[in-house]
Amino acid sequence: MMNKSILKRLRTAAGYQKQAIKALLPDGMDGHLDVIGGELKSMFCEIMAGMTAECREEPGKEEGSKSGSAGNVKKVTID
Repeated sequence: MMNKSILKRLRTAAGYQKQAIKALLPDGMDGHLDVIGGELKSMFCEIMAGMTAECREEPGKEEGSKSGSAGNVKKVTID
């Protein structure tokens, strides 16, 4: 696990990066960046919630409902 001081430094560096990007863009873009950042955060949270829900499902509960190549698997009996 990361040291608390390293996490604090990473957060500070991320804040400086955000300020640098805002300084490069024209005036009035701050609001747009905040909205985009909020949307990205929401998308990330939804993805993580979906992944944790999948991990908590019982094995075989929704078998056969997955799309893609994993749904086209044939059962083979080996003697």
